[in-house]
Amino acid sequence: MRVLVIGGTGRCGKFVIDELLSRGYQVTTLARNPDALSDIQAAGLKIIQGTPTQLDDVRVAFKADVPDAVIVTLNAPRANDSPFAAPISPPRLMTDCNANVVAAMKEFGVRKTVILQAFGVGDSWANMHCLLRLLMAKSNMSYQYDDHNDTEREVRSSGVDYVFVRPSRLVDTGAMPIRVWPEDGKGVPMMASTSRISVARWLVDAVESDRWDNSAPVITN
Repeated sequence: MRVLVIGGTGRCGKFVIDELLSRGYQVTTLARNPDALSDIQAAGLKIIQGTPTQLDDVRVAFKADVPDAVIVTLNAPRANDSPFAAPISPPRLMTDCNANVVAAMKEFGVRKTVILQAFGVGDSWANMHCLLRLLMAKSNMSYQYDDHNDTEREVRSSGVDYVFVRPSRLVDTGAMPIRVWPEDGKGVPMMASTSRISVARWLVDAVESDRWDNSAPVITN
């Protein structure tokens, strides 16, 4: 099976590539800076230089090895991890990149995309703790949530099959079992977290199964 990873140089993206390769997949990733993946040496990995903000670059990545599915782990970066740090990306980065991916999927006959988002996007916003909602609304993370929500509308209306994966707060701990919550995230504890490596493994699980197709589960450890 062949999978294209968009966002493969990010913290979750690298784990996704490692997990796919460990399961024997043929992996292509589109990277603006291929050197960022120099620590991953594998015959099954093909790195295409380019950016998902450019549809022509996305098409090149699809042509390199037409995938059976796409995993998107993009995030809209800020200057640092502080919620109040300044955004350093365009306001519709994820929306526009996912629109390019969907356009290429239709051109090349690719059925399914699995997209990493966050708890609080879409229907899960109402069930995020009120203090967290206040933080997201008043900090510069609000730009990321707007982008995620625009992505959801763009992809849902496209006609392709999708899985939006919405983990709680991401942490760099070891792999742990994943708990899957309903799309509205009702009952998720305020301090719930999800390890990045666990998220990566679940994203690959979502590619392998049709159980979550056309849904947006919230996940935690």
